[in-house]
Amino acid sequence: MSDQKDQKGGPEYSVDEILAEYGSGKSRGTKVLDFPDPKPEPEPPEAVAQEPTRVFPTVLEGKGAAKAPPDPPAEDKPIPEIVPENVGRKLGAQLHTLLRKADNFADHMYDQAEPDEDALRAEKYTPGVDQEKVPDDEDEEPPRRPRLRLVRKKELPPDTPPGRLAALYAKGLKGQRRRSRFAVLLGLVAAVCSLELPFLPWNVVEAAASGIGLSLYQCRGLLLTIFLLLAGLVCYEIPAAGAKQLFLLKPRAESLLFFAWMFTLLDGFTAGYLEARTDCLPCSAVAALGLAFALWGTNARRWGDRLSAKAAAQVRSPYVVSRDEKLWSNKPTYTKASGSCVGFGSQLQMEDGGQRAYRVAAPLLLLGCFLCAVMASVGQGAPGRFLWAASVCFTASGSWPALLAFGVPYRKLAQRLHQAGAALAGWTGAARCGQGGVIVSDGDLFPTGSVTVGQVKVFGSVATEKVVGYTASMLRAMDCGLTRTFHDLLRTQGALYREVAGLEWHEGGASGVIRGREVLVGTAAYMHLMDVVLPPGYNIKNAIFCAINGQLSGMFLLHYAMSDAVNPSLSALMKAGLSPVLATRDPNLIPALLEQKFKLPVDKLEFPPVGRRLELSDRELEGDALVALLSREGLSVYCDALVGGRRLRQAVRWGLFFTLLGSAVGLCITFYLTSLAAYSSLTAANFLVFMAAWLVPEALIANWVNQY
Repeated sequence: MSDQKDQKGGPEYSVDEILAEYGSGKSRGTKVLDFPDPKPEPEPPEAVAQEPTRVFPTVLEGKGAAKAPPDPPAEDKPIPEIVPENVGRKLGAQLHTLLRKADNFADHMYDQAEPDEDALRAEKYTPGVDQEKVPDDEDEEPPRRPRLRLVRKKELPPDTPPGRLAALYAKGLKGQRRRSRFAVLLGLVAAVCSLELPFLPWNVVEAAASGIGLSLYQCRGLLLTIFLLLAGLVCYEIPAAGAKQLFLLKPRAESLLFFAWMFTLLDGFTAGYLEARTDCLPCSAVAALGLAFALWGTNARRWGDRLSAKAAAQVRSPYVVSRDEKLWSNKPTYTKASGSCVGFGSQLQMEDGGQRAYRVAAPLLLLGCFLCAVMASVGQGAPGRFLWAASVCFTASGSWPALLAFGVPYRKLAQRLHQAGAALAGWTGAARCGQGGVIVSDGDLFPTGSVTVGQVKVFGSVATEKVVGYTASMLRAMDCGLTRTFHDLLRTQGALYREVAGLEWHEGGASGVIRGREVLVGTAAYMHLMDVVLPPGYNIKNAIFCAINGQLSGMFLLHYAMSDAVNPSLSALMKAGLSPVLATRDPNLIPALLEQKFKLPVDKLEFPPVGRRLELSDRELEGDALVALLSREGLSVYCDALVGGRRLRQAVRWGLFFTLLGSAVGLCITFYLTSLAAYSSLTAANFLVFMAAWLVPEALIANWVNQY
């Protein structure tokens, strides 16, 4: 029929005749012909639709190589379509093509790919890992245009070595502490003299004062002024620092206390000559106690700096705890690596949190006190009340916990860290302690001496010295926590280290070449994954196996002794908002072993893939910002530094909140009372109770900072 069609002027056939010749489409050997067109037309560019390309996943084989994707079967090739010349034949050809495609789909609809044994085995023996969160490019903020600012470069304090700093802070430290106690005693004596207590012999004082031409009120005012003058001389650092700050136009909390001391002295000398002041003594006791507490806070910070510098100077090469902003999961991460004390002395001498807060608050309070004093005296038509109004306003603004907010909790924390072997890098280090991740390595969980070899088993005819030497050489090249343990075993057996070439890491172990032989070192699961046959009963989880050229050669049974402080340290880290990240190199230290043997909360720990663990546990990896220095190994001291710094940061912020709140409230109350000339309301008893009330939150916060 086709031959007759090729002849010119031959008979034409219907659709039924064409289908009768080519079949109904159910036959496998159906022949497909192309009908020639007397006038060939250009073929459209998208005449033939292509099927989408299949993507075959890469499967981890026994040797760690990737398996090539299989070729598609012959039945999956595209089926050509019949394209006749007229409409009827086109419809028939399309129907025939659809029938063939339907038959092909029915033949292969229940076909399933056979499961890959290597993939199942890798999934069985490879521990699950956590993937870090990488932000999309759309989430990243566009770079901002730099601004031109004429700002003088900030000069940092000199980077003095910690040992020299400790010696400098120790000079006169105990004498300053004794002077602060004596100043507190002077303030308490002044407070007693300011109160109307019945057991005091005021009648005797009045009789003695009348003999020299003074009234009892004038005599008491002069006595209180003398006590305040003595308190200022004892606490000379505070008025001197306040005057220096004002001269440099950098007022701080000491500037408020300097004005309070100066105006209270002037008010004390002139109070006896004002007729309206017969029932209101100067607030000398409050100002004297303010100087005493300020000196106490200064001494507490100096004591804490000395302890921190002394702890940092204990070793020459301490562990440096630093912070990296985007090391793991695009969030702040804290690392620990061997380093030096560079930058520690400079950070220790920087301004603390209280001084930085008063950098903004002190000028506002100074301006507010002057304005309130002027409005309460000159503004009310009574300029004689200016000294009294300025005295009480500045005294109320110079809150007692102003210098205690950082000094006292810092000294308490520094004392605890010094005993543990850690040194916080001042307020700058504490301010960097926030939420984020904490890199936990082998040495943190199991310090040197915590892992011992309990049993050595050699298989085959390989010498024990050879197996020990190869295993120790591989572990030294892996730079994991077992290096020191197998170094001691190497010396005991009289073996030697060998050079390792082509080291490759895998989940559960590593492979390398030693003297032309392929050496595998890892766990039992790793040996199964690498097709190394283990004898029955040797599937031990806390053991290290060695295979040479694919044959099991040795087994080392290990004993891990975890400190009792590890579990509480992890809990303290997580309660503080810090998520531990296990960057372990020891093949045995996987979440399954840590949970079953040591009952650690591994569901709250992050376990990166082996490649990221190698990067995060690099000994030379240091963050951008120094946080603390450690002189000991272990997770407990690491945790104490980070959690303690975070709690100190919170304590200082809460303490400053109550301090500044007390200053603002005190300024408002004193302005209101002085504008009304309410002398009877601003008595020494009321003033002392109000100022002492703000010490209660500070005492509670200071005792909370090291309770973890």
